[in-house]
Amino acid sequence: MSFVDILKQIVDGFEGCKGGIVIGIDGIVVEQYIKDNESMDFQNIGVEYMNLMKGITETSHTLGFDEPEQLVVEYPDTTLIVRSINKDYFVILAAKNNGTIGKGRFLLRKNILNFSREF
Repeated sequence: MSFVDILKQIVDGFEGCKGGIVIGIDGIVVEQYIKDNESMDFQNIGVEYMNLMKGITETSHTLGFDEPEQLVVEYPDTTLIVRSINKDYFVILAAKNNGTIGKGRFLLRKNILNFSREF
């Protein structure tokens, strides 16, 4: 199953999801699936959040923790879910704040092995 097929399955199964990307820690988007009516700048979101994840990872190591597996950030109208596939690649989903964020987190966790098989 390709990255875009996995993303499509997650995004379409997650009510209110605007789209998702697979991105490297270097900020380069590997694949994306964005719903037709969405205009979010996923490239810019990905670059900025990968910079944030680098800082969080460094802080985690300083505190004696392993790498973070997931980051959820809520804005007034959108929630971003950043989930690690491995230490170098992540999935970022953007969704409307409609109460189904738990399902999105579940679908990501359920499919993380499918993503890792593609590397």
